[in-house]
Amino acid sequence: VNAPDADESGRIRSAYARRDASGRARLYAWHLPDVLFTQYRLRAAAARALVEAGRASLSEADCLDVGCGTGAWLRTLIEWGAQPGRLHGVDLLVDRIAQAQALTPGANWRVNDASALPFPDRAMDLVSANMVFSSILSGDERMRLATDIRRVVRSEGLVLIYDFRVSHPRNVDTTGIGRGEVARLFPGWRHDYRTLTLAPPIQRPAARLSPLLAHLLEAALPFLRSHMLHVLRR
Repeated sequence: VNAPDADESGRIRSAYARRDASGRARLYAWHLPDVLFTQYRLRAAAARALVEAGRASLSEADCLDVGCGTGAWLRTLIEWGAQPGRLHGVDLLVDRIAQAQALTPGANWRVNDASALPFPDRAMDLVSANMVFSSILSGDERMRLATDIRRVVRSEGLVLIYDFRVSHPRNVDTTGIGRGEVARLFPGWRHDYRTLTLAPPIQRPAARLSPLLAHLLEAALPFLRSHMLHVLRR
């Protein structure tokens, strides 16, 4: 596998800095109805995937979240029974990792700057990557990361990927990651998937008017779902 591309890491940092400076972060405030609805639907789908894969108990699981941000997903796993000392989060952004450490000091947080995942082979029972692959525009870099994820997952381990399934025409900093691309990144792996999440321009007003309306639209109109949850096993 080719060495990591520092230019791609720098581009991703710049994209996040532009987003933060633009004030768009306020669209994802924790208290907004559409944000809460998205989190609920993702958590419900991920919980179902874990149970179906025989992972109803996480108490003995070693888990890694790639692109962990401030650690929200790993805190969800703690709520579900995972032990903080067996949880690992890596992210490019120093400020995100600093916030994660402050919020959840018992977990293991690392800034991972354009380098291979800093874990031994077959070290993890569960690896997650939420909204990560779509931020990597280089197909070679996506493959590099996927190869390293495959390296650190145990033989009976599980990979969960939640991401855009289509590209956004006005967001040049992301690309859609559909089932074909995930199959390319994890060749020969068992690959289950489900679509999730109403397209944000529809979900925002719908959920703020009525979470029930958002739920009905998502259930009745699957072609309006903008994301996918991929569940991968060897």
